[in-house]
Amino acid sequence: MAEIRSFHALRYDPALTPLELVLTQPYDKISPRMQTEYYERSPHNLVRYELGHSKPHDNDSENVYTRARDFLHELQKKGVLRRDTEPSIYAYRQRFKNPNRPSEHHERAGFIALGRLHEYDEHVVYPHERTLTGPKEDRFRLLSTTRTHSGQIFMLYDDPAQNVDRLLAAVAASREEDAFVVDEFGVENRIWKVNEPSLIREVQEAMRDRRLIIADGHHRYETSLKYRRISGVDTESDAPENFTMMTFVNMAAPGLMILPTHRVLTNSGFDEGTALERLQEYFTLLPRTAATVEPILAELAEAGRDNTAIAMVTSRGCYLLKAKPEAVNKALHSLTPLERRLDVAVLHKLIFGKLMQISEKATADQKHLRYHRSAQAAVDDVHAGAEAAFLLNPVPITLMRDLTFEGTVMPQKSTDFFPKLLSGLTLYALDAQTASVGTHR
Repeated sequence: MAEIRSFHALRYDPALTPLELVLTQPYDKISPRMQTEYYERSPHNLVRYELGHSKPHDNDSENVYTRARDFLHELQKKGVLRRDTEPSIYAYRQRFKNPNRPSEHHERAGFIALGRLHEYDEHVVYPHERTLTGPKEDRFRLLSTTRTHSGQIFMLYDDPAQNVDRLLAAVAASREEDAFVVDEFGVENRIWKVNEPSLIREVQEAMRDRRLIIADGHHRYETSLKYRRISGVDTESDAPENFTMMTFVNMAAPGLMILPTHRVLTNSGFDEGTALERLQEYFTLLPRTAATVEPILAELAEAGRDNTAIAMVTSRGCYLLKAKPEAVNKALHSLTPLERRLDVAVLHKLIFGKLMQISEKATADQKHLRYHRSAQAAVDDVHAGAEAAFLLNPVPITLMRDLTFEGTVMPQKSTDFFPKLLSGLTLYALDAQTASVGTHR
């Protein structure tokens, strides 16, 4: 099962550069505007590693990946990045507001450590979403060139007794954090270095029988697997290629938030009259006239408590779609009972696939879909000319867990875990490790 290790992290020295000037969101959440802003914040900003600018003269020997490698070497040479002398794990806490309900405050606790890599068929690490080829190739070239991980794989585990949470909460209560930064979304990020061998062993033992679900970082995890295969290391050894950096969060602890990702349909040939006629066989259609999205989302949440419910917004109106269970179950008989409880599966398989004849390949290639975290942004997209928006409830964490352990891989962008884990709080440089990787067993 899960094998946890301490490591010698590379970390920014806050005495030399304020952390808010150098840390970034994960690479796949960095928009072109954010990329420019990160570049302007500091010459030491990690964006030069995570998502560097391409240049017209790039070639095999000079490109974004070689510049990323040289950037890390330069930061270490200057002392801006320093290697922790003791192998450690890192308690990690994030305090944040619910972006959909700003009056709600939450705290999510986890810890950063190395985790041994496992192929999916070993049934230790489970994916919950499908991946795309392009990002994996990009991350593979970056890892191959730099031999460094800057972001953690967001891993979930299930521990109702909260044994690890209690151990690390005691650490956080007993001493000041080793790093603190507020990111651009107002999320407070704190880490505490834990290098006491006895405490690390307790964490390892508490995690030993856990299965892991990838919440975020599927592309980076699969990149690590590929790199290990090509490296040719003994998969049972303590070679640094057998491990990658992860943040472990307990599904049973408070503070774990999943936001929905809403879909916008475009350039598909959508016809509202035809769609409504076809939908009536499988859904009760309730027209709505709310001027803002808040009442729609509130009604959607209430309707989705015990059944699939989806809101469809077009240029002419809004409809709450409440599933007719018998009709939906019959249409989706090839899915498992758990899959048929997943709103996004009903949307993709029944509405997009069966009723609108949008192929799975077209969906995977994002030919007709755009995705929005904000329901208002999705509705605004329709007002700007898109065909229709489909607003969803968030996936319950228990349903995601049961589906994943059942072996079901959910459609892309089924879940949006908030907040994201900051890149650069700790870095795992394969060449900076010693025989201490593999201690504390």
